[in-house]
Amino acid sequence: IMPPGPVKSVAPSVMQEEHEYEIVVCHMNVIRYFVCRALQLPPEAWLRMRGDNCGITEIIIHPSGRVSLGRFADNGHLPIEKWTFH
Repeated sequence: IMPPGPVKSVAPSVMQEEHEYEIVVCHMNVIRYFVCRALQLPPEAWLRMRGDNCGITEIIIHPSGRVSLGRFADNGHLPIEKWTFH
């Protein structure tokens, strides 16, 4: 069933002014796997990555669909005596 009158289509803007953030708190193995998938690397490449506890990883998805890794397991927000690994 077609609606009466003309149908207006609004295309989404390629350049968005707002940013969207999703925060995921999980085990480093999961983060390493997600990073590999996002960068289109073989899933087993996660075995070659090391990250400290409480590190921040940032995956950037550009409006064009290109994906880049902004930071991986960055723990610069912690004093060095608080750094731990596994």
